[in-house]
Amino acid sequence: MATLTCDIVTPAECLFSEECYMVAVPGESGHMGFLPGHAPLVSTLADGEVRLFSDSSTLTSRYACQGGYVQVTGEKVIVLADRAVLADDIDASEAASKVTELQAALAAASEDDPQRRVIAYDLKWYQTLQQVASGK
Repeated sequence: MATLTCDIVTPAECLFSEECYMVAVPGESGHMGFLPGHAPLVSTLADGEVRLFSDSSTLTSRYACQGGYVQVTGEKVIVLADRAVLADDIDASEAASKVTELQAALAAASEDDPQRRVIAYDLKWYQTLQQVASGK
């Protein structure tokens, strides 16, 4: 069975670099899946879940990702995310707590507060973590 190499990279570290049968990512225009021999592509990523498969029906790894890009050649997929974490490492209760805390901070921030964008960005991250942790 043909495979492709997948790298999941953040600005801080390389989280994953292995052979996969298929890689599925959340794109800005919808979900995308890549198999060996896929046409070259560069696209922006949406916040969500990256899924890695060892064969046509075996999901081997899941990652929560925020922002970034995906680059595909026939033999390699590179996911360059602003943030990423292995789904199994997500603490769902901590993510829920952070969502509540950040929602309150966002509600308290004035429209011209320069921290408002940072708070909103962090809120989206923790909401993504909750979504991936719940498997939705």
